[in-house]
Amino acid sequence: MTQQTKIEWTDFTVNFWEGCQKVGPGCDHCYAEARDTRFTGGKHWGPVAPRRKVKTGIAKLRKINREATQFHSKHGHWPRVFCSSLSDIFDNAVDPAWRAEAFKELTAATNTRPQLLTKRIGNVFQMVPASWLTEWPQHIGLMITVVNQPEAVRDIPKLLDLKASIDIPWVGLSMEPLLGPVDLTLDGLVCLPCPHAADGIAMDPSTGAFECCSKCDFTGIGDEWGIDWVIVGGESGHNARPTHPDWIRSLRDQCEASGTPFLFKQIGEWTGWEETGSPPYWRNCYTGAEADRHGLFPSDWDNAPNWDDGLSFIGERHVAFNRVGKGRAGRLLDGREWNGVPT
Repeated sequence: MTQQTKIEWTDFTVNFWEGCQKVGPGCDHCYAEARDTRFTGGKHWGPVAPRRKVKTGIAKLRKINREATQFHSKHGHWPRVFCSSLSDIFDNAVDPAWRAEAFKELTAATNTRPQLLTKRIGNVFQMVPASWLTEWPQHIGLMITVVNQPEAVRDIPKLLDLKASIDIPWVGLSMEPLLGPVDLTLDGLVCLPCPHAADGIAMDPSTGAFECCSKCDFTGIGDEWGIDWVIVGGESGHNARPTHPDWIRSLRDQCEASGTPFLFKQIGEWTGWEETGSPPYWRNCYTGAEADRHGLFPSDWDNAPNWDDGLSFIGERHVAFNRVGKGRAGRLLDGREWNGVPT
């Protein structure tokens, strides 16, 4: 069996149903919604729209599981399976019976490495099978989408709390489309009190962090982040928003400092180059119609608050952008690919 998807961080995609609802800025230009609109007129998107059952989803997962040994021999790892690329398995609008059926199949597919990705981390505890709360399947990982600092502050602590409390083997961040700078080292973000630690735990004098017990990697800094994987990518598609290269570099550097695998998926539709000299802020150079004329920015970029955050994050350096398309923009960062994966 060979890989069946071009998504850089997975080998296969499996969907048990299609359809979803937008819940944040990362959803603004959703490729799955565009696909649904193209083929069905958008009938499966929104809070009251019915989701479409994918009849072949279960059969596909079973086939991947049956042929996993062959895949492992060829590729050196068990097949990674992204569930669900055209939906969210923790979507409130999904028939609970569909979800129960999906979880049953995922539990049984022990030769695969399912990657559950959600924008609804608050639903996980209530929606997974009761058996997962006492014994989470150790072949299944959990990721959340984080596209800016507010989402990081809101959702990463919830993810780490779940990891520690129900023993999830690995958790990760899908930071695509990256819409602003994100600092993962903020106090209270990835360094949280461990619910498993006994009284009287010692503080590491070199870091000031309290060391965790052996039950989980939940507190401290460095390789004790608790986050096991970070995937970063710029936006693609017709209405794609540029991603500042320094936002990506910062996340790469944070991951390297912590020993966390970092995978850079793509730059997106836009390539950027550093502008030197004065004026220091791009908005004094190109705004509105002039920006469109030069092909540098979307027409509404003047009003994009994440760019102001980016300026304060990187200082007074500014970057001009040229729309070249996803293929030409590529996925190199500082001259190389970054393909880290959790072991």
